Amino acid sequence: MKRIIIIAVLIFSILPAFCQEYKIIDTKFNKEIILKEMVERLGDYDVIFFGEYHGNKILHSLEIELLKMFYHNNKNLIISMEMFERDVQPVLDKYLNNEVSEADFLGKSRPWPNYEEDYKPLIEFAKENELTVVAANIPRRYASMISKQGMNALDSLSAEEKKFTAKKHKVFDDEYKKCFMQTMRNNMAHSRKMPAGMMMNLDRIYAAQCIKDDTMAESILQYQRIPPRRKVIHFNGDFHSRKHLGTAQKIQILEPMLKVAVITPLMCEDEFIWKNDDLTEGEFLILIKEKISEE
Repeated sequence: MKRIIIIAVLIFSILPAFCQEYKIIDTKFNKEIILKEMVERLGDYDVIFFGEYHGNKILHSLEIELLKMFYHNNKNLIISMEMFERDVQPVLDKYLNNEVSEADFLGKSRPWPNYEEDYKPLIEFAKENELTVVAANIPRRYASMISKQGMNALDSLSAEEKKFTAKKHKVFDDEYKKCFMQTMRNNMAHSRKMPAGMMMNLDRIYAAQCIKDDTMAESILQYQRIPPRRKVIHFNGDFHSRKHLGTAQKIQILEPMLKVAVITPLMCEDEFIWKNDDLTEGEFLILIKEKISEE
């Protein structure tokens, strides 16, 4: 009996530490909720943006848990991902339909370095449940062309290549640009790896960022508009959707009637504390303490 009590004490001493890895805040009511409640409330939306820090394990574990719980209530679902680019959609579709091996899929789809650990669970869940996955992003080689040469660089693309880029490219001088420029300057100030002359190219780099948003928004809608209309969960780096800017802003411009929800992570140093200003970051905040590694 004494041994059972000791084991129970040890288990319950571990659980709070795990539970305290994150907190979820419903910004509408400014209160803490559990994952199940967030999933239930997300059922009211057409498109859900899950903003992540690409190297954060807590967020990646929440992504797959949210996906499983959301699918339980919403079988009519599409997954969309920043992490795959438009030109690999055919091989992604073939893998999901068991037409090619995993080795072939990985060899042709340019998966991110952390695919195996962080994004494979999402793809395998989609495969198991016969869900569509949208390779939403612009091929990075085209975004790189813009960041180096400007928008005119796309004029050299063939008609076939242009299918992989957004038809309309909108570069706004707004809060998104202000946040982007400030973030880039901060990164440059703290990094010795930034290429020389990058500061002078920030407008072109921002234009490349915008065409990623345009392409992802257009990609999502191309699939979401196919009858019967389905709900979409889109996974992207948090900057692409924070404050309903970036891709979230572009999708609302293309289709204003869509109900869009944004999940935004927020780093906390010691305690789970958020400010009133943070309530504008999205419909839901995920407060985390773990250190992150950004791309």
